Amino acid sequence: MKIQQSEDEDNLSSKLQDDGVNQSADNLSDEGQLEKSTLHYSWFVRTFGPMKKGSLRQSVIALMCAAMGSGMLSFPSNPVQSGLINCIILMIICALLSRFSMYILMKCAFKYDQHSYAELVKFALGPSMQKFYSVDVICYTFGAIVCYQILFTQFVWQVLLQFKVDESYKDEVRYIGGSIFMIINFPVSMMRDLYSLRYFTHLQIIIIAYILVTIIIFFFINAPEKFDSDKIVYFDFNIQITSTFAATFFGFICHQLIFPIRSELKRSTFKRMSKIFNRAIFSEAIIYLTLMIFGYLSFFETTEKIIIDNYDTLAFTIAKALFAFIMFFAVPINLNPSRLTVLQLIGKEKSWKAYVISTVILQYTTGVIAMIYPNVKAIFGLLGGIFGMIMVIVLPCTLYITLELKEGKKWSDSDILITLLIGVFSGIAGFTGAIVSQIYS
Repeated sequence: MKIQQSEDEDNLSSKLQDDGVNQSADNLSDEGQLEKSTLHYSWFVRTFGPMKKGSLRQSVIALMCAAMGSGMLSFPSNPVQSGLINCIILMIICALLSRFSMYILMKCAFKYDQHSYAELVKFALGPSMQKFYSVDVICYTFGAIVCYQILFTQFVWQVLLQFKVDESYKDEVRYIGGSIFMIINFPVSMMRDLYSLRYFTHLQIIIIAYILVTIIIFFFINAPEKFDSDKIVYFDFNIQITSTFAATFFGFICHQLIFPIRSELKRSTFKRMSKIFNRAIFSEAIIYLTLMIFGYLSFFETTEKIIIDNYDTLAFTIAKALFAFIMFFAVPINLNPSRLTVLQLIGKEKSWKAYVISTVILQYTTGVIAMIYPNVKAIFGLLGGIFGMIMVIVLPCTLYITLELKEGKKWSDSDILITLLIGVFSGIAGFTGAIVSQIYS
């Protein structure tokens, strides 16, 4: 009996210890520990297995999808006007600025329990600045929609050239193609629920990866014959370096998505959000730098404003057709939040009439602008230098300084001064670059 009792006690003790271990695993925090669920999976499964909603990996991909797009295709042409080393330095600066603004936005959001960018702006700066933020978002998405329509007709034209269409029809294709695009795209833009279109953003990443790999392969195939180190421009200090900064900065703007990601993230903490930001920004910077360097070194001073315009092979014709397909659905995906912001701004969220009118105005105004002003790189500079700069640097720095001063800090405090200097110098450089891009692009 004693032996049996002893065995029962040992079993009970062992069970309690196992329960304690399991309970501890359930309660593990982010402080250098692993969740219970990850203890049973290998690194390969955690890294390449199915993505779950609210996971770190899914959040990183979502943030990258918001930032990476058509703007990156213009990066290889930047060294032509500013020099390769200058552009690499600017790329790193833009990545750091984007990460810095994410840091201060999330720091304020967690500290003051604010769950959207608009709420945070209203809390820190008042209702008037919240309306200013809304107008800025509308202008930014408006410009992005114009870019997508320009690129759609441009890629369609490049594909048509492979079928021996006469180059004299370029303007006709732009106007007729743009008009057909607006008519066909309008019913899609009228949809209230665009959840089914979310997969196109992931397809965009796949196409970008395809283009990147193809550009690298093209470089190594042709490098022995065409590469000439004497053609490389390493440094070129001129006023256009500001427009290069503005256009580069456009590629790191994804801040409108960080609050929705925070709300969906499982066990949302400041540290977990920081992991997402670090991984997304680092991955974007590596992809952008690789594309810029290999694209530029393939063509040097003849690099086109959109890099895939330099290629006429079948592989890139397929890439252009796929990108045109993505641009078609990128318009309604981006038009929807812009329309929602407009309706909220005028207090007509539930009005069907206002919904239709705002859709018509956004769809056809952007389409007309795309047809009469098809300078996509100038628009990239405008978006990155003014509207994106306000959203990513000016407003975050302003609200952070305002909230810190309310907490009792002084202007002489180091973090206040650093934030102020970053906001002022970045804002001046961005605004200048936006103006310069309209003159020289």
